[in-house]
Parts: sequence; C-alpha cells; structure tokens
Amino acid sequence: MRWPFKNPDSLLPGPLAAVPRRHVIGTAAVLLMGAGAAGWLVSAHSGETDDVQSRKQVAASHAAALPASLTVQVLTPQRQTIARGLAATGSVAARDELIVGSDASGVRLLEVRVEVGSVVKKGDLLARADDAQLLAQLAQSAAQIKAAEVELRQAEANLERAERVEESGLYSVEAVQTRRTAMQAAAAKLELTQAQRRELDVKLAQTRVLAPADGVIAKRAATVGAVLQPGIELFRLIRDQQLDWLAELPSHALAQVRPGVAVQLLLDDGRTLSAAVRLVAPTLDAGSRNGLVHVALPAAAGLKAGSHARGEILVGEARVLTLPDSVLLMRDGQPHVFELGSDSIARLKRIETGLRQRGLIEVTAGLTESSRVVGTGAGFVKDGERVQVAPAPQASAQVTGVPGGPRT
Repeated sequence: MRWPFKNPDSLLPGPLAAVPRRHVIGTAAVLLMGAGAAGWLVSAHSGETDDVQSRKQVAASHAAALPASLTVQVLTPQRQTIARGLAATGSVAARDELIVGSDASGVRLLEVRVEVGSVVKKGDLLARADDAQLLAQLAQSAAQIKAAEVELRQAEANLERAERVEESGLYSVEAVQTRRTAMQAAAAKLELTQAQRRELDVKLAQTRVLAPADGVIAKRAATVGAVLQPGIELFRLIRDQQLDWLAELPSHALAQVRPGVAVQLLLDDGRTLSAAVRLVAPTLDAGSRNGLVHVALPAAAGLKAGSHARGEILVGEARVLTLPDSVLLMRDGQPHVFELGSDSIARLKRIETGLRQRGLIEVTAGLTESSRVVGTGAGFVKDGERVQVAPAPQASAQVTGVPGGPRT
C-alpha cells in the first residue's frame, strides 16, 4: 500500500512537525506499553480480591462442615433485680466529739483518773485539782455568814424594841429610823456573805473535772502538776461512742441520696457491714465540689475514729439483663462473650456492661434475652469454631432416687 501523502510529517501539528518521525513513533510505543501495564494491574488486583473472598467463603464453609470438637454449656441472659448503688470512700469520725476542760484558774492538777479509751458515765470524775486554799476560804466564808446572821438578829431585836415604845415618846423618830437602817444593813451583809459562799462553792466544783455525758475518752491532754486555766482542753469525749462514716460524693450523685437509704461497707478485714444514711450535708466543698453523706455506724461495728472505709450507697433497684461474670472474656480491655448462632458456630462478640453484684454483671448492650452465650468452656473456644451444645441439666436429676441424680 502506498502512503497517500508525499510528506507524512505535514499531518503533525506545527510544533511536532520539526520533531523527527522516529521520536514520535517511540513515544507512542511507550504510551501503549504503559496503558497495557495499567490494565494488567487492575485485572490482577480484581482477581486477587475475588480470590481472597473465595478463600474466606471456602474457610467458612469448611468450618461449618467440620465436626464439633468441643462441648460447651449454653445459657441465655436473664432479667434480674439488682440494687443500684453509688460507690464511695470516706473516713470514720465521731458523730459528736465533746471538748472537756475546766474554768478553774491558778490551781494545779493533783490527779488524773482516766486514760484514752476509758469508757465513762455522765458525772464520773476525770481529774481533780488542788482545792486546799478554796476549802480554807470556804471555812472563812462560813464564819462570816454566822457573824452576819448574829448581827442581823441583833438589829432586828433593837428595831422591834424601838417600834414597841415609839408611841410613848421614849425614842425619837430619828432613833427608830436609825435602828431600822441598821437592821437593813445587817440583812444586806448576810446576803453578801452568802453570795460569796456560793462563789466559793462554784470555784471548788471547778477543781473537779467531770464527764459531761456518757462516752469514751478519745484524747487526753491533762497531766498531773499542770496549772489549770480557763479554756484549756483537758480531754476529748466521744458522746455515747457514736461514730459516722463520712462518705464523699460528687454533687450529681449526692442528689440521689436520701436519709434512711441502706449502705453496705467493706472493711479492711474483708467483713461487710450494714448501715444507713443519717443525713446528707447541705453544703459542698468549694474546692472539690463534693459533699458528705453521714452514715450512722452500729455500736458493735468495731471501727475506730480516723480509719478509712469504702462502701456502696444503695439508692434503688432495677430489673436488668444479666449474665454470670464468669462467662466474660476480656479482649484489648473490652468485655466479650462467645455467642452461638443457629449453625452452632461460636463467634466472639463485644458487649457493654454495667453493674456487678453477687457474681452477676449487667449487660447494657450487645445481647438480648434470646441470645445464646457460651457458658462453661468459653475459655477454650476459638472464634469461628463449631461447638457441640451440652444438654441442659434436668430438674428431675436433682431428686433423690432418679437415675443420674445424687444417690442417698
């Protein structure tokens, strides 16, 4: 075939006309080769994707065709009524701590009769100060009272005689008035000495430090030989040995607590203690924005003021979906279970959990009441493995004398 044009380069655009024809042919060949390679890569990738999918399908069908190699027990989530609680920590403190002191001034302590931990009754003598000087003053005051009484009787007799003969003119009006005034002064003197006696009685009583209420001595600062001064603390007394657990809660949780709500405390020795909320503090801490819940502790709790405890305040009950916490598997820090489908294939499934109580855990998302979950043997199951479901235990097997049940 002959080329219809004498000069094929004349068909090229102006800028390419000057390029030699062998260069143009080479460039076109390179472009054709690149396009072919791209098409091959696309077709290869598509073929690889189809191959992976087919492998998965084959693996799934192969797993479904394999016989079950493990027998497990299956259970379903059950709805249970569990108590909703607020976890809290706090310190144990005296409900009412009394500061015991003395108003005596300038007298020395001669005797201290109690120690820390002593149980006392109201009115018991805790300490005694030197009262020798006060006793001497008290005796002096008694003598002064007797002298004032004698003077008063004498003044009353003088006034009576003057008033009896006043009409006869033996005594002038002025003389009678003078004796009346003397009698009134003697009466006032007697009242003064009696008041001084009462003051001495008060000072003498202040030398004896008495328990203001029943309770236990929590702190002792009194020492023999110390000089008493008003306002000095000698003892601290826990009234009636009553203690409170001061649970600290944030403001949003504090609003859910009411007086009388049940509380469960966990002690350091592993024991649990039942108590009740006594009152909820009306204010919050300005720094932490937390408030205090005062929980009344029983007298036999065995706790000490200043100790630390943790517990749970039970604010209500709810009927929720639960599973035994033994069926849970943790994967990457998240709770999972093995759920069985209709094909008896165990598949690992992530769930959301809530409260834990008495060996049960609340399931908030991921399962329904009809879900079948691997119970016993879940730790040996692999994801995607076919398992054999063990028959559920018969209730009649627990009756004595039934084959398979316990023998007597």
